[in-house]
Amino acid sequence: MRHVRETQRFIVSAVVTMLLACAAVALTPAVPAHAAGTAYYVDCSAPANGTGTSGSPWNSLAGPNATTFAPGDQLLLKRGTTCSGTLHPLGSGSAAGGSISIDAYGTGALPVIAGGGGTDAVYLYNQEYWEIANLEVTNTGAVKGANARRGVYVVLENYGTGDHYKISNLNVHDVNGNQSKEVDGSAGILFAVLGTTTPSVFNDVDIDGNTVANVARSGINMSSTWLCRPSIGCNTPAWTPWTGVVVENNTVHDTDGDGIVVQMSQNAVIEHNVVYNAAKANSANAGIWAWDSDGTVIQYNEAYGTQKNSGNTDGQGFDVDYGQDGTVVQYNYSHDNAGGFILFCGCGGGSHLASNAAVRYNVSEDDRLRVITMDGSQDSAFYNNTIYLPSGSTANILEVTGAWNDLTLANNIIYNLGSGGYVYTTGQTASNFSWRNNLFYGNHPASEPSDPGKITADPLLVSPGSGGTGIGSVAGYQLTASSPAIGAGVVVPGNGGQDYWGSTVPSVCAPDIGADQYSTPSDATCLANENLGFEKGSLTAWSPWNSASVVNSGAHTGTYAVRVGPSPASVEQSVPVAPRTTYRVSGWVKSAVAGEVMNVGVKNTGGLETTASASGTAWTYVSADFTTGATANTARLYCYKSSGTGNGYCDDLAVTPVKNYVVNGNLESGHTVPWRNGDYSLTSTASNGNAAALTNSSLSSGSLWQIVYNLTPNTTYRLTGALASQTAGTTTALEAKLYNGSAVASASTTLSTYSKQSTTFTTGAGVTTARVYCHLVSGSGDGYCDEVTLTQQ
Repeated sequence: MRHVRETQRFIVSAVVTMLLACAAVALTPAVPAHAAGTAYYVDCSAPANGTGTSGSPWNSLAGPNATTFAPGDQLLLKRGTTCSGTLHPLGSGSAAGGSISIDAYGTGALPVIAGGGGTDAVYLYNQEYWEIANLEVTNTGAVKGANARRGVYVVLENYGTGDHYKISNLNVHDVNGNQSKEVDGSAGILFAVLGTTTPSVFNDVDIDGNTVANVARSGINMSSTWLCRPSIGCNTPAWTPWTGVVVENNTVHDTDGDGIVVQMSQNAVIEHNVVYNAAKANSANAGIWAWDSDGTVIQYNEAYGTQKNSGNTDGQGFDVDYGQDGTVVQYNYSHDNAGGFILFCGCGGGSHLASNAAVRYNVSEDDRLRVITMDGSQDSAFYNNTIYLPSGSTANILEVTGAWNDLTLANNIIYNLGSGGYVYTTGQTASNFSWRNNLFYGNHPASEPSDPGKITADPLLVSPGSGGTGIGSVAGYQLTASSPAIGAGVVVPGNGGQDYWGSTVPSVCAPDIGADQYSTPSDATCLANENLGFEKGSLTAWSPWNSASVVNSGAHTGTYAVRVGPSPASVEQSVPVAPRTTYRVSGWVKSAVAGEVMNVGVKNTGGLETTASASGTAWTYVSADFTTGATANTARLYCYKSSGTGNGYCDDLAVTPVKNYVVNGNLESGHTVPWRNGDYSLTSTASNGNAAALTNSSLSSGSLWQIVYNLTPNTTYRLTGALASQTAGTTTALEAKLYNGSAVASASTTLSTYSKQSTTFTTGAGVTTARVYCHLVSGSGDGYCDEVTLTQQ
């Protein structure tokens, strides 16, 4: 999706929204707040207005709109009746006293709030602890699009934090507003933050079990003026994310615009929803997605029939848009969407960024035009999905439309009976993508990617192409006992632990390919077979070089350790890894002779060899971080004694995935974003892959730098990189700043060949960000930085 956001627009929108809202609500003189826990009644069919009691209900919305409700109060509307106008009750609940609830009473159809074409049918402003349930809500004006219209509009403006909102079992329909998606735009249900003086957020929002239909523009949407950060291309008002946002069990259909969108949130969940026939108007829209949000989980949803009319560049069922980090799209069913299954959209130019997304264990059946649209994503992965295209389909499997991309595609079944292929664009070639252990069946276009673990045999699915409507209708995409996909995948770290159907996915053993984990291997057995602690009492799985043996005394843990020496001597083995993934190699070492060095390391990773060393006579823990290359599926782990007369010992070796807080540390997307100070300041002189960062005196302060986020205060981090200088003697450094006052952590080289360098630092109290620099400190020529990682210790 492509957004145009301007701060001035927000300020004007906020003022207009308030004026329209005030005009739409017919207020009577305010009445005093009543005691907590009071029930008030509205019967809009009553011939005479009452006092709001069960025996004397109000007969219009004027009564509740003039009442300041107290914690624990209930506002009950009679079933089978219709109330015209805007419902805008006053007051807030509290954590101690309970929420204020709006609900139905009596028997029959849901009570109707008919907005009649005003701005809002149900409206809350600077209020919290509200629960709204069991209403039918409409807002139909005489002329579609004459003004912004909402069914339910919940607003905070310069308020601070608003807590606890539950919107459930509403039937919101026929809201014929304009096509604006801004904070004051049109939607069935819209939560919005206005104002620019007091940072404001929603906390604990649950939108559950509603039906939203026939709406112009958005079905369920959220927006905020407090949205700015580099990944969306602005700086103020600063991004202030909402928390505790859940959108679940809703059905949204026939919307002019998007179906469900979460924005400006942290760790939001969108699950168990159905969206169909979205994007009926002529602008960029998709079914279910998030924007300007981190850690969003989109799962167990069905999206189908999303349209792609003239003017809509998107039309996908799902979207990982820009301004996002760590979005997970999993366990969803996408089918018959005109624009395809999934859009990666770190798009729009400048510093716009989407990063660290994972799209996994989804089923896509007969999605049109292009199944995967790549319009920009960094350090992201698409794995263990099952894609089916029937005979006659012309949809491309992958279509690269621009921006900068760094995507790993692993363990997917691509069942292509159609004629579509794989389309790249200038500057975004096939080398930006890492394909590992995918199964390609059916037609094989000339553009089909190379893949070191490629399988082209029939996956032997139960009944491919038999999916219907409903997330449970896709059993035909499960594997059968003889499938070549069984056990043929590559291990992906942090894989979510279960497949589309809830079966356990192994984290050590090789998984199955596709969205179904048919086999049930034992991770404990696979780990034991690696013999990383030598507890088999032998060198099983290891290859010794020169003098090496297992000893049964003095182990770090357990009974056994390995002894190597006299030097040179080693043991090594190949361990499984995923491509373009950051790992930590670690182990415990000691030497029989003080001062003689023992090494634990990895090689054949696609990047520089990485070693951690110690020279003491007592067991010492050593570790180092590395990032695998685009074609890596194994790394060679070793224990090595390079010199000296005595023996050395290793125990409890490991290669474990770790989070890299640096984005685009390998520069493989073909752009420097989010590194700042020099767009496209790259060199093909790389230590890993096709590109590395290039810094020289033409850049301000001779530096490329980026801000890293989501650090933990008072915590130690290790900054590592492969560094080189074009001219020997010139100093190139990797630096960390702004993590604890004016402190600077630095590691540098003057060599003209790449070498691994690292430094550590500890964040200060309350500090959650730092700046990382690739810096030409002194001398002439260029400095190079590659394989940059920042990991928690």
